[in-house]
Amino acid sequence: MIHLKSYNSFFRNILLRINRSDERSKEIILNIVKSLVVKIISMVVTLALIPVSLHYVEKESYGVWLTIASVITWFSVFDFGLSTGLTNRLTEAFATKKDDLVTVYLSTTYFILLIITAVLVMVYLLVSPWIDWNSVFSTKMDSTTLRSTVNIAFASFGMLFVLKPVLSLLMARQKHFLASIILVSGNLAALVLVYFLGPAITNNKLIFFSSVLAFSYPVFILLFSIYLFAFEYREFCPRISKIDMSHGKNLFGLSAKFFIIQVSVIVVLTANNFLIAHFVDNDHVTYYNIAFRLYSIVSIFQLMFLQPLWSGFTHAYSLKDFEWIRGVIIKINKMNLGLCVVLSLFFLLHKTIYDLWIGKDIIIPFEIDLLLFIYFACYLYMQTYVYFINGIGSLNLQTLLSILIIAVQFPMAYLLIEKMDLGISGLLMLNIFWVIVSTILWKMQYKKVMSGEVLRRIWQ
Repeated sequence: MIHLKSYNSFFRNILLRINRSDERSKEIILNIVKSLVVKIISMVVTLALIPVSLHYVEKESYGVWLTIASVITWFSVFDFGLSTGLTNRLTEAFATKKDDLVTVYLSTTYFILLIITAVLVMVYLLVSPWIDWNSVFSTKMDSTTLRSTVNIAFASFGMLFVLKPVLSLLMARQKHFLASIILVSGNLAALVLVYFLGPAITNNKLIFFSSVLAFSYPVFILLFSIYLFAFEYREFCPRISKIDMSHGKNLFGLSAKFFIIQVSVIVVLTANNFLIAHFVDNDHVTYYNIAFRLYSIVSIFQLMFLQPLWSGFTHAYSLKDFEWIRGVIIKINKMNLGLCVVLSLFFLLHKTIYDLWIGKDIIIPFEIDLLLFIYFACYLYMQTYVYFINGIGSLNLQTLLSILIIAVQFPMAYLLIEKMDLGISGLLMLNIFWVIVSTILWKMQYKKVMSGEVLRRIWQ
């Protein structure tokens, strides 16, 4: 009875806060409340999918799939930051009541992405037959199976690449919970198919497994896109007549910076699987990803609050509402302290959690847990300021640091992993270094922007 009263009181307080808030805050708070259940379901499904996957395909095959998926993700940079920049442009259009530009931006972006995808597919079809994928992914598995798996991953990437703009529209409309529903629907479908249909398919397990995981998310984005543009956002439905390449400069101006930043994120994070597979082994790819999934729970929870704030920061900054921005940053940093406590519990209880989650057959090296704990503790604070900076579009400094990371990440990783014989620990220490440097710089930039002083070009 006491717990029920506390629960009811908690939501009464939320509703009271919403009623007292300005319209922007109301939209964000309501979006966060709606996202809560969806995010919890998403985390449960994602965590459940890992032991189900390991039970269905062997440890090395799972590691190979993770590496393939990561490498294919590299091609996402060829949208040149368009999808990310589109979110800001759409938010600005809605904030300034220029709804007529929304359909133009969406139609033009879909058209550009379709052309880029067609070019990438042609290049892939020409080059792929000449590539020794076994050497690329450092595995001795059947070459035909491996090539088919790579083809599946690339096909799903092409589908997802073209469909992404609808997610930018949802973000700009403060409907992040709908984007979360799309993701959790895809993951849930993958879990159900692997768990129930998997045992019946004993031949070509990796082909079935990769097909399910690769296409479940893009298929649901396609279905939701059809529904949203047919009913919810019919007035913004992309049309050939609305394609206007004269707006390309407006879209690409901000997107070019997001492109460079996106490349650096891929180099630091998604390249980890490839580097581990190439310099260590595919088993360690599995170890790394299991531990990463555990500690990333706190960042997923944080994202539930930060994602709606991206467009919130854009809207507030365009209206020079600095008081609102300061208040939000203070609250998010207080939340980060609580998340660090949860992160500490994960680290202290990691062995027990792994035993209950994936069983006792797979032993995660202690140094992976320790370094990922440190990484995510720093990452939480970095993300707070990254979302503010991305939201207001002040990307010059972030772009310069991204160029530096792109230039030195692979040589430094090789030096630490191979020459200094630090293995996976060296790679994770390098990632921690970049997060600490980024956190210091982004906080400095936040203070300069909020001080109202005239900013030098590097801080703009």
